[in-house]
Amino acid sequence: MAFYSPKMIIAGLLTVSCPFTLAAQETAPQKEVNVEELAIKEAERLADLLKLEDWQVFYADSILRHDYGCLHEEVKTLQRQQISRSEVYQLIQDKWMEQADNALEKVFTPEQWKKYLKDGARKRIKEREKRKKERTQER
Repeated sequence: MAFYSPKMIIAGLLTVSCPFTLAAQETAPQKEVNVEELAIKEAERLADLLKLEDWQVFYADSILRHDYGCLHEEVKTLQRQQISRSEVYQLIQDKWMEQADNALEKVFTPEQWKKYLKDGARKRIKEREKRKKERTQER
């Protein structure tokens, strides 16, 4: 397995977890990831896509800031510990993205949730579930 720098892993994790492009982080991996900005952009994207009410945008933004922030902090901890196994980073990403999806589902209407799933979340959720199943079978 190839070794990837921790900053590249952060950018990759957030790219996989966020449906928007992180070209700036990919071209300049030494740059610190601005988690607040990523959360704001994603909340705005969801507001436009799903026609969210103001209160829903507030909750989506809060959820994403919290969960992206926790993901980022755990990744930074792994970096400080010089962990290089991509599976560990993937596990942390899966944990926080699952938490974000579960929280967002409670904020969205059933129609908004269906549209969210169609926008790519369904595929990401299935991929997470597949990885989770594979991890439990390995034990």
